[in-house]
Amino acid sequence: ALVAGGQFDTGKDLRHYPTEKLEGKRLAVIGYGNIGREFARLGQAFGMRVAIHARPRHRKWIELEGFDYAATMVDAARGADALSVHLGLGAFDAGQQRYANAGLISDGVLCALNPGAVLINYDRGELVDVAALERALESGRVSHAAIDADLFTDGAALSGPMLPYLKLVERYGQRLELLPHAAADTDHPSRVAGAKQAIDQIYAAVTEHRVYNLKGSLPPGFVDMGAKVPPGIGGINPQHLAALADDQNAAADLAQSSAVVAAFWERVLAAPEQERPALIASGGETFAEAANRLSTHLRRHHLSGPFSQGST
Repeated sequence: ALVAGGQFDTGKDLRHYPTEKLEGKRLAVIGYGNIGREFARLGQAFGMRVAIHARPRHRKWIELEGFDYAATMVDAARGADALSVHLGLGAFDAGQQRYANAGLISDGVLCALNPGAVLINYDRGELVDVAALERALESGRVSHAAIDADLFTDGAALSGPMLPYLKLVERYGQRLELLPHAAADTDHPSRVAGAKQAIDQIYAAVTEHRVYNLKGSLPPGFVDMGAKVPPGIGGINPQHLAALADDQNAAADLAQSSAVVAAFWERVLAAPEQERPALIASGGETFAEAANRLSTHLRRHHLSGPFSQGST
């Protein structure tokens, strides 16, 4: 409005509106499921340094994707400018009447963040210890918090995992973003593709006795077709690669680009050191073309992330 009204002087007024860039900031991601991976990749795309805490069995794939592996949540949070949690609630403990992951984002985790960090919880409201968050807001360790959790009304009564956060609004309202578990309600292509796939799976089961993404036991007379996910969701599995192999043009392009890249480096490594500059000068452009083509194919066909024999 100031600019549109001619009331802004760039030389004098811009200093009153400081900005920060994401590039170079540290992002902590807790969890390495489909959503955690996607969030980490988005942070990486903005030039952030991403650390992921997950079970040790994920370490290889986390590091292969170019992320830092953190053995504990505190390690991931240490020095982070933003933290996003993607764990799920875990199993319900009937004895303690609570979920296994409730309150995992605690004082210890929040105190490890950089001063002025941002907390993002678009997973389950119970994952954050709200009392610890209040202390972190009070101290300035957390500058802003974005929470997406269910809120229900029954007459005048409120309930749901958002409820404990509401007591923070009066004091920290300008530093909170509260959503009623609505962040996923978008028209993202993966949701549309998932809905279409669900219909296709029902049709295949009813008319052809073919079952995808089997849960439980397979009924007699039905065939288990293995795991299937919409394009771009999860990592890599055998069905994914088999479908790509059926696309002969795409598979041939991948093979050719890979061969050119490999051949270039084999020639460079095999050559005497004094001959390498000439080899690089003569073959560098061809290598760069093939490397960019290969990178494009890998992205286009979603060939990144962990390999799994089943659904990822």
